Amino acid sequence: MSEHILNVSVVTPRATAYEGTALAVSVPGSQSPFQILYNHAPIISSLDIGVLKIEDEKNHVSYFAAREGFVEVLKNNVNIVVQDILQASNIDVVAAENDLASSRAKADSDPDRSARELARKEVHWAEARIRAARLQSE
Repeated sequence: MSEHILNVSVVTPRATAYEGTALAVSVPGSQSPFQILYNHAPIISSLDIGVLKIEDEKNHVSYFAAREGFVEVLKNNVNIVVQDILQASNIDVVAAENDLASSRAKADSDPDRSARELARKEVHWAEARIRAARLQSE
């Protein structure tokens, strides 16, 4: 067992999605994706829709598709708050691919600008779900 452990908490407005320890956490930062390791500098960052990766003490990697949120890192405690999260093993890839196709069509053709913007977010959400599921199955 390594002494270089992070305490990780991932929550949504409805529930705690993950509570445990990790060797590394990768997040979809709004400016750029980044990885958090033991003794990371204190930081608060916004998160975009994307893939969250957690590597536990046994080097097992778990992937999650996550919606927007933020991460706080302080004294080897990683607190992540996101609007929604799905564990890769629970993702229906066929449904995500269908959502991707319909969201792309709406993002390209809806006459309402705000509806197009919402559709673009749904495109990113579908892409994150597909990417997380594929990464987990590798």
